[in-house]
Amino acid sequence: MSSTFGRPAFRRQPHLLDDSGCVGVWITQPAGMMVQLLQETVATAEVARFISVTAYQKLVNVMRPRERAFFIYDMALMVRYETEARVILTQWGLKVRERIEHIVVRPPPEMNKLGRMGIQTIAAAMSLAGVPFDIVEDVEPFLLERNLRPRFMAA
Repeated sequence: MSSTFGRPAFRRQPHLLDDSGCVGVWITQPAGMMVQLLQETVATAEVARFISVTAYQKLVNVMRPRERAFFIYDMALMVRYETEARVILTQWGLKVRERIEHIVVRPPPEMNKLGRMGIQTIAAAMSLAGVPFDIVEDVEPFLLERNLRPRFMAA
């Protein structure tokens, strides 16, 4: 099991929290966003919109033109997801694919086969669109390898 299971990805508070306080987002340097479920959560359409609209806009605001970003999702505490959430995130990912350097997803360790198939479907769509997509058991090695850390941002 991951060393990050059950604790925040970074020591700093997230730059953004969704209304429920379940989804934390850190904007990183190099450009990226680390999305982590902070407690057991159902990935709803509202969560997907928070990620694809609110968090993405915060990231874009600090990116240089034509810069590509890392998108890391620690979904270890996801109890299930709604199909609409998967559709929103897939369509958004395909729409912004030119801005994506790499996507990394950590699914729940005990995710059922149907849920894993959903994530594999997203991975296939993004890979066909030319976006590197990895499904991992732990995001920490990727964060360390790419030296991703929370960005200093004025309030």
